[in-house]
Amino acid sequence: MLLDCKSMDEEDLKALDKLFDKKLKPINEKLDAHTVSLVNLEREIKAYMDALDLERKRIYRHDKRLEVIEESLDLNP
Repeated sequence: MLLDCKSMDEEDLKALDKLFDKKLKPINEKLDAHTVSLVNLEREIKAYMDALDLERKRIYRHDKRLEVIEESLDLNP
């Protein structure tokens, strides 16, 4: 059933608005709580990604140092 808002007067529209606000309030509160959780998860993932990036850079530096040592000792890994 579709409502024809053009045929409704202002009081009817206000009553509908209050009804929608009342019905949607719990949903909005739950969405707000979920949004906060998602933001926290995004921060946590970003921190792990930064740590992973630093670890990869450290491993790369160590690999480069090992290459120099292996070349100077004439080692073939």
